[in-house]
Amino acid sequence: MTEKDITPLVQKYKEAKQSGRHAYFDADEFSDLAEYYDSIDEMETAGEIIEEGLRIHPDNNTLLVKKVKVLLNNDETEEALLLIESVSFYDFELYLLKIECYLSMDQFYKADVIVKELLEKEHDEPMENILMELGYVFADVDLNEEAIEYFEQSLEYNSENADVLAELAYCYELINDYDAAIEYTNKLLEIKPYKHTAWVNLGKLYSLVGEYSNAVDAFDFALAIDEYDDTIIKLKAHCMSLSGRVDEAIEIFNRLLEAKPEDTSLYFLLAECYQALELYDEALDNLEKYRIIKGETEELRLKQAYLYMQKEDYRKAMSMTENGLLLEPDSLEFNILAGEIALKQDKYVEAEEYLLSIYEENKDNFHLLDMLAFINIKQGSYDLAIEYTEALLEMEPDNVEIRSRLALLYFEMDSEARFNEMLGKFSDNELLSLFKLIYSPKMAENMDRDGLISFLNEAREARTLFKNLKY
Repeated sequence: MTEKDITPLVQKYKEAKQSGRHAYFDADEFSDLAEYYDSIDEMETAGEIIEEGLRIHPDNNTLLVKKVKVLLNNDETEEALLLIESVSFYDFELYLLKIECYLSMDQFYKADVIVKELLEKEHDEPMENILMELGYVFADVDLNEEAIEYFEQSLEYNSENADVLAELAYCYELINDYDAAIEYTNKLLEIKPYKHTAWVNLGKLYSLVGEYSNAVDAFDFALAIDEYDDTIIKLKAHCMSLSGRVDEAIEIFNRLLEAKPEDTSLYFLLAECYQALELYDEALDNLEKYRIIKGETEELRLKQAYLYMQKEDYRKAMSMTENGLLLEPDSLEFNILAGEIALKQDKYVEAEEYLLSIYEENKDNFHLLDMLAFINIKQGSYDLAIEYTEALLEMEPDNVEIRSRLALLYFEMDSEARFNEMLGKFSDNELLSLFKLIYSPKMAENMDRDGLISFLNEAREARTLFKNLKY
């Protein structure tokens, strides 16, 4: 029923309500009224209409389904399940709603039983739709890996279902599998090459994996469809700046600023561009323009203090950071920045105090542990440096720089077993790089892996590490 068709029905309902009467409608009319009020976000009225409809038509399937949805929307899951179990019929939609109830109550075994029953039951609904709808149900309760399984099974029946491809890309994005999300978004665009939102999402996904040039290309396609989308223009320019095309990005941001001087986010974006060019005064000028319009914010103070540190005005940087700590003494960002400013001045004890003040609550912060490891190396506390570096390696097992640092710490501590265990995990190229830190690169010519390890162990025994290595 179109909006024009429903107008008399809505008017009739309003008149009846104003007069205190209960107007009679057939079940389909109650359903249409509920959908209308749902569409204008008057959920309470929609719920009242469904209740009134069920009073007159207690066995109407459509109204019962709508009531179950209202209960689920209000987190009244047990009441929804009781209502479903009270009916004497089961249709496809009620199966889905019952599965959703069990999933919401973490009763996964019961949900699996109903899923199996649904898949084995004969339906008029095509199997590709059944699997797709199951995917939606699991996705709605944030069980994205299970949702992916059903969406991918649905694609086996129809590999060109654009809705399923879009949902798969989104689910993969939610579980941080950006490569798979990119793959399915590209498949979607093969079918619907003019889908604006898909090009935008592809650009964002490429930016998340650091493929900024591909992100720019995707945003260009999106802008070819809608050239006046300022948000996409900003995203494109930002990715251009990250891919090294900083001057072009600055031109775009300045053009946007001329057209929309009230868009203060552009000042921050320009500041980042100038920072990338190491033009710190220009970056600070843009942040000052932001401050004049929007006032002081924590993000602004952090950015300004960081830029003053980058231009080696440590007094100004620390002054702004300490002001931030007066307002937010437990701030992770301000304490890390204070530690970094102290480190820049070789004030290791002071730097460590700032960092340890937030360590207990932030033991999973890579940058924090990295600085603490570095400080303890500089202070000769190699046991502590090893503890922090081992924690870093647990976070990023494939991080070559951290593995090299840990090997060098074992080297300095003359820990033969752990040193050789770590060397065993190095590729030939990584082993060669480590060797060159200690010996003359020319010595590595024509030397095999065993020879490299032998010479490294001789260096360990001679304790020559920190004589040759600078951090």
